Amino acid sequence: MSAAGLPRRAGGYGRNVLRGHGDLLWDAFVDVMLAAGPAHERPSRYGDKPALFVGSREIAHQEAPGVLDLRITRVGWSLVSADFGDDPAVRHVPSRRDWIELHLSSGADLDRLGILLTTAVAANA
Repeated sequence: MSAAGLPRRAGGYGRNVLRGHGDLLWDAFVDVMLAAGPAHERPSRYGDKPALFVGSREIAHQEAPGVLDLRITRVGWSLVSADFGDDPAVRHVPSRRDWIELHLSSGADLDRLGILLTTAVAANA
């Protein structure tokens, strides 16, 4: 089981790209995102780190253990900002345009942020 209580996916790109610095929260995040829509893992365009894509568009990548950048789009953020704008795990900086930063401390964060994650996948599809 993943940190979010979901079944583990087989293999997993994230563990390989981190070169021994496995992050269970990244793996759990990927599980949630893959269940939310047509996302897939591959290397980030923004450095040697794991990332998720919808089609050819990078929608998430890991910055550090428990710290993720998520492309939600301005339209997506406008749909969920009232619910997640004050969430301590979510950092929205208006100058970053379509991206927000997630600071995850446990699988419970992923459970609480489920609607935000689903919105991000849908906004980028």
